[in-house]
Amino acid sequence: MTNRTYVNPRTGEVTDEPEIRSFDEVLRDLGEGSTNKEMSEAFWDLLQRVQDTGKAGQITLTLAVGADGAGRIAIKDEVKLKLPEFNRPTTAFFIDRNGNATRRDPNQPVIPGVTEIRNNREAK
Repeated sequence: MTNRTYVNPRTGEVTDEPEIRSFDEVLRDLGEGSTNKEMSEAFWDLLQRVQDTGKAGQITLTLAVGADGAGRIAIKDEVKLKLPEFNRPTTAFFIDRNGNATRRDPNQPVIPGVTEIRNNREAK
């Protein structure tokens, strides 16, 4: 364990082995509780997506801490959520004589009387 000493910058008072406030208490105070709520909901969303995709995701809490010059500190928080993506299907296309993508092989002859059937996914 590290030996810590706090020196009050205004009074010069020294405190050896100061009692350190638990981070979860500070988290509850950030944004008047909104940061804790946002992190909790983002974490739940991340858990669901990881289960759905089988892939890893990430949640990041960044705290920017600065002094305001009046004996106070200001903490600005930022929550970033990176959900894993679902696998996207690959669709094969042919290139027609005009250079456009088409699902029909332009080198295959058209058979008279045969109607092209599109599945619902392609039609959308």
